[in-house]
Amino acid sequence: MPVMSMTGFGAAQLELHGRSVRVECKSVNHRTLEVRVHAARELRWLEPHVLRAARARLGRGRVDVRLELGAAVERQGGFDAIDAARFDEVAGRLRELSEASLGSGTVTLSDVLAYRSHFERDDAERFDESALDALLPAVEQALDRLQAARRSEGAGIDDDLRGHLRDLGARIEQVDALDEDERPAYRSRIETRLRQAVSDFGVGQLDEERLAQELAYVAERGDISEELQRARSHVERLGQVLDEAGEDGVGKKIDFYLQELIREVNTMGSKGHLAAQSDLVVEMKSIIEKMREQSANVA
Repeated sequence: MPVMSMTGFGAAQLELHGRSVRVECKSVNHRTLEVRVHAARELRWLEPHVLRAARARLGRGRVDVRLELGAAVERQGGFDAIDAARFDEVAGRLRELSEASLGSGTVTLSDVLAYRSHFERDDAERFDESALDALLPAVEQALDRLQAARRSEGAGIDDDLRGHLRDLGARIEQVDALDEDERPAYRSRIETRLRQAVSDFGVGQLDEERLAQELAYVAERGDISEELQRARSHVERLGQVLDEAGEDGVGKKIDFYLQELIREVNTMGSKGHLAAQSDLVVEMKSIIEKMREQSANVA
């Protein structure tokens, strides 16, 4: 499964109680998961439910969730806005007053509607926790669409990372081949220089055992075989990380191995003694930097 990007967008919408409700989820890069909920006043109670749903789906990234109430799509004072118990209470009270003052308990609908503010529920009352079963699926749908977008972008990142990894592996083998071909000639040049130095300074006969020790010391300082082997190991492990990538959580692993790789490549550069090797080291650093830029967006 490809890696998951931290960048994406998802939205969902529904109509409830004569109002349109829109949920928008947007995520960007962040080292951990941070979810921020921006809700209309009537929907603020939804925040803990949104946080639970987001944490169940997402691993890393800064996620902004917006819950917006749109304009009424039908007359706000419809039947869903009426609190039946309060309506009956107002009607009963009016009958009592009519009977007490007029001797008759007759009350018309118009009489009751004159006091509609006493029994008509506002949005804050209608969009309370009783609306959770209608609202939560829209939140989950928006989050699922966000994840689908993150997954789609992650597929492109995955392809790029694998391409860079192949290029990096090829450069490592080129450095190794150059080192293998040049090693005898390099040792010969060092031996010639040491013998010449002894001759120039007139320090007498060169001790062959001491020469062998000096050659071994210089050769060890220029030996990059261990760095090459560790670099190969890191490249192999990075490939495994990409192969094992799930929904979230591999970005930190990728970054760790890239840091290890840049350390090995820097050491190769400091030990290397060939211009061609130096050129390859520069190319490897460039590839690793590109991979680090890409991995910064991996969840």
